[in-house]
Amino acid sequence: MILDVALLALLWGATVVRIPTLWRDQRQRALWAAVCAIALAKTVSFAPIAAQLDVPIVPHLLGVTSAYFLLRFIALVTHTGVRARQLALLVVVVVALCVLDLVAHGIDTEAELLATEQGWAVAAYWVVLEAYLGTVLVTTSMLFWQISGGAPAGLPRAGLRVTSIGTALVACYAAVKGSLVLAHILGTDVAFSTVEPIGRTAQTSGLILTIAGLLVPATRRARAAYEAYRSLLVLRPLWKAMRDAFPEVILFTPRRAVIELAGVDDVHLRLYRRVIEIRDGMLALRPYAPPHGSSPAEEASAIVDALRHRAAGTPLAEPGSWAPVGPAMADEVAWLSRVSRGLAAPSRTPTPSESAR
Repeated sequence: MILDVALLALLWGATVVRIPTLWRDQRQRALWAAVCAIALAKTVSFAPIAAQLDVPIVPHLLGVTSAYFLLRFIALVTHTGVRARQLALLVVVVVALCVLDLVAHGIDTEAELLATEQGWAVAAYWVVLEAYLGTVLVTTSMLFWQISGGAPAGLPRAGLRVTSIGTALVACYAAVKGSLVLAHILGTDVAFSTVEPIGRTAQTSGLILTIAGLLVPATRRARAAYEAYRSLLVLRPLWKAMRDAFPEVILFTPRRAVIELAGVDDVHLRLYRRVIEIRDGMLALRPYAPPHGSSPAEEASAIVDALRHRAAGTPLAEPGSWAPVGPAMADEVAWLSRVSRGLAAPSRTPTPSESAR
């Protein structure tokens, strides 16, 4: 029960964390759909919920759907382009499972019921289900292990390999369970009450490893996105000053700005654009900038003074220059963030020209 609760929390956490990837590309959408489908499958098969629904085939159909999206993900990664065949195979599997479920008058999934006499429809049901899931999981495991070799060393490579091991473990569970059910139908005595709990623990552990591995790159991107959002907020006072003074430096429309506030576009692109807009505004403001020191606080004071000169229409005969910053974008963001904090600080140190007034 503890493992099941941990798995549900991890699955839904991964589903929520990966929502921003829906706007990235088709591969990320396919992977998100696979995670969401398996989260739904494990939710409806959770004992308290399953007892209320009493429809064992539902989590199986959701599991098959998750496997289909994994196949889509693999096709997009490997550029095999077999979407029509994948969809046709999904339809065939779903129809076969539904028909066999009707013929068998419901599929028993509890260990005690699996040990009773079962008909050919039950055997066919489990063979179709586990063969489809097992094939997809083995293919997925091999893909993740293969691409892990080209991933950067450290967490990215480890995450892919953990995912590969997790999917392989779930594939082993599917293969063993399908084989045992088939052996039982053929007359072999199988102690399902002993084997099934071990198998389910292995399956749950495999899913936990799979999702944990998938969360590694998502966690890294989430941390990077958080840092970028924080920089956007810190730069806002300086950006707003440039925007109010020079509206023409803004690179997108107000309507577009509202869309981007919802986080639809990549936050790193927004940060890059904000830096460009600030620099364009500061370039236009330079004829009004008094000479000043090289600290962020002094540059912030010089910006305020320059804005006053511009409002009065009095450019300087010998204006100063803005502080030079390193070539990397990170250097620009770090410096402009310090200037923006100085601009927003209530106790900003005045420039000499301000003091004279």
